[in-house]
Order: sequence, then C-alpha cells, then structure tokens
Amino acid sequence: MNHAAFLLFYALFPLFSCATLGSLFNDEPKETIKVYSFNIQIFGVAKMAKPEVGEVLADILSQADVAAVQEVRSASPEPVAGLMAMLPPSYRHVLGPREGRSSSREQYWVIYNSEKLSLVDARAWPDEEDKFERNPFGVYFRTKDKLDFILIDNHLRPASAAQEIAALPEVVSWFQELWDEQDVFIVGDFNADGAYYDETLLESVFPPAGYLCIITNDLDTTLAESENTYDRFIITGSAQEDYIGKFGVLRFDEAYDFSAYSIQPKEVSDHYPVWAEFRLDRDSD
Repeated sequence: MNHAAFLLFYALFPLFSCATLGSLFNDEPKETIKVYSFNIQIFGVAKMAKPEVGEVLADILSQADVAAVQEVRSASPEPVAGLMAMLPPSYRHVLGPREGRSSSREQYWVIYNSEKLSLVDARAWPDEEDKFERNPFGVYFRTKDKLDFILIDNHLRPASAAQEIAALPEVVSWFQELWDEQDVFIVGDFNADGAYYDETLLESVFPPAGYLCIITNDLDTTLAESENTYDRFIITGSAQEDYIGKFGVLRFDEAYDFSAYSIQPKEVSDHYPVWAEFRLDRDSD
C-alpha cells in the first residue's frame, strides 16, 4: 500500500463496521453449515398422508445441512423413507432406536448433507440408571474442512424435564470421552419452560463458563398462543470458535403462505425449528 492509499484508508477507518473490517482481513468464513433442531409433532403415516405437509417439511429440512428431528412415532419405515425421497439426493440420515416407557415410542432422526459432512458414528446414551424417558442420541460428524462435532438429539419428558435437563451434562461428558471430541451441540425439545420447567435454572445447569445457550429464554419456539422456549440449542465452550453468531427460530406459519394450502400450520407441527450456523475453517481441537 503506497503512502497516499494508506492516508485514505486511515481517514476512512472510522467509517468501517466490524463486519466490513472482518471481510477486509479475510475473517469471513468461506463456507458454513446450518444446524437445525425440529420436533415434527407425531411424525408418521398420518402426517405423510397429507402431501402438502410433506412438501412444507421437505422444504424446511432442505434448508439445513444437519437436522436433528424429534418425535418420529411411526413403527413403519415408510414415512421416513418418503420424506427422505423428497430431499436433495445428497441428503442421508441415521435413526436412533425406538425409545420410551409407554406404548407411544419415538425415534431420534438425524438428517445431514453428505456433500458437506460425513457420519463417523452414532449411538444412544446407555442410561444405566434410567434417568431419561428417551435416551439422548449422539451423532459424531466430520466436515470436509476442520470442523468436527458431536450432535446430541433430545426429547425430554415434560413431567421429568428438571431431572432430565440436570442429567444432560453427564451425557455430554460421556460422549466427549467416547469420541475424544470436545465440541458438542446439545439440541432438541427440552420442554424447558412453562409449567414444566423454571427456565431461569437452565444457566445453573449450563453455566456460561462452559456452555453457550444460543436459543435463549426470550424466544418463542411453539405455535401455541402462550410464548414458551421449549426447544433449545446449546453448545460447549470449545465450539464457540466455530459459531458465527447467526441463529433463529423458523416461524413457518409466517414464512409460508398457508392461504395457498389446504392445510393449517399446526398440521405441520406444533413446534418451530430452531437453528444456528457454524464455520468450517477454524476448529482447533
């Protein structure tokens, strides 16, 4: 940079935003992934029998590079296979075991874009002391760049939300030791609000010194008239270097023109997907 150019840059320096300066010094990530968590309420044959429901679900899921899905109720593989067939051909999935103490059992379903990620391993937490209604399901991913991480998918029992949330750090530690990986994304329907849970206690379970709660207590993650933050996205401290600060709640009842459909938003789900975005090029562990 010659002297005149330097003086011009120095004069204009106060006008640059932090984002602009980040771009100038190549701090912007070249590629990112979006990770979703979505409780697709009672997902099964009846839901997939409505073509427009499948259409909306497929469009939502195709916006994610990884999607942790809860509440797969169908004992038949057909609904999962049917929705997977509607996604781009690069999308793959892994299903957890059928979990639950009642006759209404569920599976965790994790979908991923194989052009960006590869599946290393997946398994349910063993839960030898029977702390969870549905054992958390861990999936270990690697990307084509530096980023690798563990995703833990959860659907916590409403009546036991406090006890199950309190046990989640133990689950995190178990998966970290199992796969020798510190970056963990803890996601799912925690039922962490309303009559089920005092949301102010969440920070004591996931203190800022070790975790970042991306989906915070002020967000509404359900279609109900009451505002509740049941769905959560929490990451371990080591994963914060990969998080780019972008997150959200996808309010599909507003994002899609349901006046053009013969279905209502609640036929898609009673929960909104929550999401966060991560860079691939900085992971140092």
